[in-house]
Amino acid sequence: MSESSKRATGERESARDHGSELQHVTVEHDDIAVCTMFPQNIDEDAISTAWLTATTDSFVALEDRR
Repeated sequence: MSESSKRATGERESARDHGSELQHVTVEHDDIAVCTMFPQNIDEDAISTAWLTATTDSFVALEDRR
């Protein structure tokens, strides 16, 4: 990390500062996929409010959206 991008002690850095910092878990069962994404580094108190879940019918091919 360059000197200009360092933060003061205790100040949080956003995902934009480091690129994508999401983890994901995908579970497939009976032709249904469920993908849940969540931040890698998050306080335990905030974890229940910082996730996103999508099912099979929510996914689209990247080529279809370009």
